[in-house]
Amino acid sequence: MPMISFSGETYEGQFWKQILEGRKTQTCRKPRKRPIKKGDKLYLYWKVRMRKTWKPIHFIGEALCTEVERRKYGDFALDDDFARRDGFHDALELQQWFGDPLESAEEEYDVIHFK
Repeated sequence: MPMISFSGETYEGQFWKQILEGRKTQTCRKPRKRPIKKGDKLYLYWKVRMRKTWKPIHFIGEALCTEVERRKYGDFALDDDFARRDGFHDALELQQWFGDPLESAEEEYDVIHFK
C-alpha cells in the first residue's frame, strides 16, 4: 500500500484540491525501487514532511492505481492534455516544473494513474 506525497501548486491550484475535485488523475514520479502497480491502494498525503499544524490538510485520501506506464519526458513534455491530467494548466507550465524537454528528453518517469 504505497504512499505518495504531493506538495505542488500550479496555475490550476494546489494539487491536493485538484485531487479532491477529480481534476488531477495522475502523477509523474521517478521509478521506485519497489514500483507501484496497477491495482495498488494508494495513500495520498499533502506535504508529508511538514507538521500537520502548518498546513490546511494532511491526508488527502485513498486512491486506486488504475495504470502505471513508463514514459520518457520527451514523450509527454509537449502534450497539453497530459499536462492537464497531471494538474498543470498546459505543457509550458509542466515544463517549468520538470525542466527543459531538450535537456531531459530521455529521462524516464512512471506515470501513475489513479482514481
